[in-house]
Amino acid sequence: MKLSFRMNLTRIFVDSDLEEQAIVQLNSAQSHYLSSVLRKKNGFELILFNGRDGGFLCKVETSSKRSISVYCKRKVFSQTTSPDLWILFVPIKKIRMDFLVQKVTELGVSKIWPVQSEFGQVKQIKNEKIRSHTIEAAEQTERLDLPEIGNFMKLQTVLETWPVDRMLIVCDETKSEINKARPMTALNSLRLKKAAILIGPEGGFSSKEQKKLKSYPFTEHISLGPRILRSDTAAIAALSIFQANFGDWYKPPVS
Repeated sequence: MKLSFRMNLTRIFVDSDLEEQAIVQLNSAQSHYLSSVLRKKNGFELILFNGRDGGFLCKVETSSKRSISVYCKRKVFSQTTSPDLWILFVPIKKIRMDFLVQKVTELGVSKIWPVQSEFGQVKQIKNEKIRSHTIEAAEQTERLDLPEIGNFMKLQTVLETWPVDRMLIVCDETKSEINKARPMTALNSLRLKKAAILIGPEGGFSSKEQKKLKSYPFTEHISLGPRILRSDTAAIAALSIFQANFGDWYKPPVS
């Protein structure tokens, strides 16, 4: 499917199984969006995806403000998955955390995991709210899968059960000075096939947490430059560096 054509198609995530000639009933919010916001009628074409079966070119069969049925014409995209890359972060205030979740989804993480630290201010997380933001981001970016969402728990608990074959890249603001700085590109790329990035709270990790993080063999501490970045900025910067150097932004040339 040509890029110019597919960019003009509305994309909607559904939980239903998808196959050619299937009829899919959109939920009330999706039906309202198409009929009342976009003002689309019968015959309108769109893309449906569910994170499992690929992307399907579909058309609206029956349309009303409360109920829309969609017919799956043909499969146009094979299912793809994002790199095996996790992002862990200490939650921040609502608007900025919503932004963070959307952007890390756009950047291709396979798991989003909020964790609690000593200096973290947020004590409760609603996974369904995080999921709604991942769906919105995936619909806007042609992503065909959704990131897994980890349960909110203490950082110490996460570390105690951490898979030792997965590198945990700690974005460490204490390494912002030139003589202490260590860029992500200095890491062993062979160990980055399974990786995770940890973004701390805006007050930084406590001295106890810093000491604990440095005690594990699977952690690597890196710098994100000479300035202290806010959490959402740090997440975007770290993921951009990773994807550009080790992830799926560019395919290596065939030798």
